Order: sequence, then structure tokens, then C-alpha cells
Amino acid sequence: EKEEAAPVVPGAVGRGSITAVITAASTIEAEQQVTIHAESTGRIVSLVAQEGDKVKKGQSLARIRFDTQASALLRANTSLAKAEEDFARAEILYRDAVIGKEEFERAKNTVELARLDVKDRNREIRNTNIIAPFEGTITQRFVAEGAFVSNGAQVLSITDFDSLVARVYVPEKELDRLRLGQNAEVVGKAAKGRKGTGVVQRIAPIVDASTGTVKVTVSLPPELCGPGGFLPGMYAEVILTTEHRDDVPLVPKSAVVYDEEQAYLFVVDGDRAKRVRIETGLQDAERIEIVDGPAPGEAIVVAGQSGLKDGALIVLVDAKGRPLDGATAAAAAKAAADAGADADPPAKPADGG
Repeated sequence: EKEEAAPVVPGAVGRGSITAVITAASTIEAEQQVTIHAESTGRIVSLVAQEGDKVKKGQSLARIRFDTQASALLRANTSLAKAEEDFARAEILYRDAVIGKEEFERAKNTVELARLDVKDRNREIRNTNIIAPFEGTITQRFVAEGAFVSNGAQVLSITDFDSLVARVYVPEKELDRLRLGQNAEVVGKAAKGRKGTGVVQRIAPIVDASTGTVKVTVSLPPELCGPGGFLPGMYAEVILTTEHRDDVPLVPKSAVVYDEEQAYLFVVDGDRAKRVRIETGLQDAERIEIVDGPAPGEAIVVAGQSGLKDGALIVLVDAKGRPLDGATAAAAAKAAADAGADADPPAKPADGG
């Protein structure tokens, strides 16, 4: 029975530069972003902070009416004054042996408790002044001036846009290629036009056993953040460059076939395809480095090799499945070699070509 030739697209091992990257999705977060809660109960008599306002650390943002707290402080001060008078009298009586030590200690403890009560009442009054915990921007207001709030109620949210980060999860096999201070490209996905370079700020000291990944935190420079730039909650893509090599053998990723995790190329040997075992190196989106295998310029099969056997009879075709004669095939291989592996992978040959 006559052997049927399989149509394949020829190419050649090229030579060039390749950069390996890790691409991961992330959501922009602010490391300093808090919701400020009321630490006192009462009516808000002043609320000067508006959404979008920039505030300084320690700046007063809102005030709660403190009539009740002031009355409590007055009572506490009165109780303290009486306790101090009673203790002064007890000191004299104890010195004159009129009262015992137990009664003297009781008077002393009453003074200490009264002082603590005054301290607590002063703190309650201070808590009616709501201040910014750090420098940032007001991002949300939960109440209006005149509203009554209870202890623990949400009042404002504040964000430090200088603390924006993108957290990504990188496969543990890439861990040795990462380092602190390494640059990372951050690209906005939904909000187009946001793009810039961040820096690897932290690499988690543990591997997540369930996913086999390591958390990497990329910090964004202030000039990329805020209105017109990246904002908390935005969806972004982080691209980490892990390694770069120049002047190395390269082939389209589509040319490589795998058998039980071992990589192979099909080399064009006359009218036959010879399967050759290879060792691969760096990869990018379209190309793969050949560490051990056919030399640059050697003719290989770049499409149509699916299901091809070692030593199979082949016929050379172009990307549209049209047969190539010897001269055309040689020209195609030379063009592929001259172009290196920079060109896009060729299309799969048409059926029946």
C-alpha cells in the first residue's frame, strides 16, 4: 500500500532574544485604607470632611456633641475632689491612730479610682473629636452633619493613595527568579490607558500548599495612583520579567510537541520528518528557547506535526495548504531562518492540501 504523505509547513530554527515573564491578574488595593468609627455616642455637630478631600494626619474631621460627656466629667471631678478631702482627713486620723489601716487604704483606693474615672471621662470627650489616623483622601462619608451616631458607627473612610499595591500569586517554581526591588509592569484591564511600572515590595516567606503559589506584593509609585490613574478596586494585569537572554536558538511554541512531558521537534530530512528530542529554556507568549537540539537555520516542521510519526513521509505546503516545490520550500525555510523566531506562529495547514 502506497504511503500517504502528510502535509506540513516548513520553517527553521531561528536565533534572537527572549524574555521570560509571569503574567497574573490582580485587584489594586490600598495598604492604608480604613473606615473610621465613632468612639462616642451623640449628635454630629460638625462634619467638615467631604469625599475627595485630602487630609493630614491628626486633622479634625468631625465633632460629636459632648454635653453628656461634659456632665459626666463634671461629676467625676466633683467625686475626685471629695475623695481627696476624705483621704487627707483619713491620713491625719490614721497617723493619730484614730482609724485602722484598712479604713485608711480604703480611702486611698477611693482616690485612685476617682482619678481613673476622671481620666476616662476626659478620654470620652477627646473621642468626640474624630481625627484622621494618617494622611490620605476621604473616599466615603457614611453620615451627615446633624445625624445621631452610636459608639462604633461608621463615619468616614480614608485611603492613602501613596500605598496602592497589586498582589499576585506566582507559581513556586518561579520563586528563585524573583527578587525584592524587581520591576513589574502593571496594566489596567477594564480602565484602559492605565499603565506603569511598579516594584516588588514583598515576597511571602511561605508557599500556599493548596495552590502551590507564593504571594508577591507589587507597590505602585504615587504618580500612577489617584484620579486619572490606578484606584483601589481596579482590575489590573501584572507582568513580572524573570529572565532575559540574547542570541539564543528560538522556535515558535507551536512547533514543539510533547510526549510524556518530553519536548520534541520534527526536523525536515528530505521528504521525511525526523523526530528529535530537545531541551527547552525560556518561553514567552509565542516562542521557546532551544537549549539542546537542532541548530539555528536547520529546517523544521512548524505546523501540521500533530499526530506525525518519526520518519513519516511529508509534503511541504504553505500556511494555506498549497504544495511547495523544492525551490519554494528552500526559500520558505531561509526566510524563516532570516526572520528568526520573531514572526507569529504559522497557521495550521488547510485540510486536504
